[in-house]
Amino acid sequence: MSDALGVRSASVARSAITVSALFALDKALGLVRDAVIGRTFGASAALDAYYAAFELPDALFNIVAGLAMATALIPVLSAYTARGDRENVGRLTSAVINWALVVVVAISAAAAVFAPHVIRAVAPGFDHPREDLATDLMRLVLLQTVISSTSGIAMSVLQAHQHFLLPAVAPLAYTLGRILGAVALVPRWGVFGLAIGGLAGTVVHFLIQVPGLVHYGVRWRPILRHPEFGTVLRLMGPRMLGLAVTYVNFVLPTYFGSRLAAGAIASYEYGWRLMQLPETIIGTALGLTVFPTLSQRANAGDREGLSTTAGWALRLGLALAVPAAVGLLVLGRPLTALALERGAFDAGTTERVYRGLQGFALGLVTHSVLEVASRIFYAQRDMWTPLLAACAGLVVNVCVGWLLLGRLEHVGLAWANSVGAGAQVLILLAASRRRLGTAPPWALGPSLLRTLGTSAAMAVAVVAVRSAMGSGAGLLPTGLGGVAAGGLTFVLGTAIIGPRELRSLPRQILRRF
Repeated sequence: MSDALGVRSASVARSAITVSALFALDKALGLVRDAVIGRTFGASAALDAYYAAFELPDALFNIVAGLAMATALIPVLSAYTARGDRENVGRLTSAVINWALVVVVAISAAAAVFAPHVIRAVAPGFDHPREDLATDLMRLVLLQTVISSTSGIAMSVLQAHQHFLLPAVAPLAYTLGRILGAVALVPRWGVFGLAIGGLAGTVVHFLIQVPGLVHYGVRWRPILRHPEFGTVLRLMGPRMLGLAVTYVNFVLPTYFGSRLAAGAIASYEYGWRLMQLPETIIGTALGLTVFPTLSQRANAGDREGLSTTAGWALRLGLALAVPAAVGLLVLGRPLTALALERGAFDAGTTERVYRGLQGFALGLVTHSVLEVASRIFYAQRDMWTPLLAACAGLVVNVCVGWLLLGRLEHVGLAWANSVGAGAQVLILLAASRRRLGTAPPWALGPSLLRTLGTSAAMAVAVVAVRSAMGSGAGLLPTGLGGVAAGGLTFVLGTAIIGPRELRSLPRQILRRF
């Protein structure tokens, strides 16, 4: 059993490393994108309107054809791929895509008609110019949603085949499209250039994945029926409700932030995107790559294998996310300034973004663990437990955000988001323990203590190096010096007292050789 687990964890680790590397490249390009956007718009009213325009289209994508479809479709497709049944994979995929397009096109058309009312609902504090700008931008972004819905389903199909390369490469096209829009189109069309660049990137995002679908024999058919389509819908129902709750969590900063000074929403979004850089590389990559394996274990009725694999992923996620969060706290200000501070993005904007980033440091840990904890239930085709956890997290988010809004403004919203995600994690871990047995082999406590020790040593080293360099050393030496000191200390600390998952990771990756 241990040998089988080692092979599975090594395979997941290798896939996670590949996906993490491509996600890291995408996030590096994302920093370039944000730097270009920040140079032109700073934290401005126009950028507030741009981000508000994405609230409904993003929700429509995630609820109908993005995350909801992935968590419902992958467990069902995994059963077919395990048997090599290409015919049913293709027919089920076609039925899902066709129905998704029907629904998304219909809702997008209605949303375009009622766009002013949607913007007033998500950003009630906007003045008329910002409201009109956000309305026009949302109608353009809805076109992008129709294409991304098909592309999102294609990603799920490839991941069900344990193919992660093309789905990880595709986001690069979207990010490059937005960079192209910011550089080439914004001078002529203003903030609309960002939306047009994103639309072009979404088209390429889908085209990149087509060769993978062809390789696995997934052919599109003009059909709307399949025997397992009802199963997918039953799984999607509670998952859609859960994502609707999550959508409210993402709308809250816009809803509350529209009542604050202009630029508050943009400052929050900058901080969120900076936190998402390590969170995507760690939590999202690990969650995506371990999910098909969890689904296979659940489909086979292997509770021990499911529990052991989940425990390994949870410990590895914590071992990587905690030091990354500490890094945000001690290096967030110089790295933010180094990456974004130019043009309209001045020192005052850097300070506002870094204050929000401090609140998101906890969220880096909670969101990373949530990526794995929720998939333990999705793999077992249980969508209701994560839904209940999401509802509890929403209540916490709303209450904390409302209490802190007046004193901390957008920083309070960042803390509320992090604490709300933490509430979901605690509920899911407690439920997992009951579901999988009284004592699943997770050992999160000892692993977390080792990680905290290594992270504390890393923080001390960074602060010591920055103090020795002094305030006049400049952003580049301060940032790079801190990263070098923290990285070296982290590696040494991991080798001495670090958690086993990190110390054994290189051996697992190279195990096949």
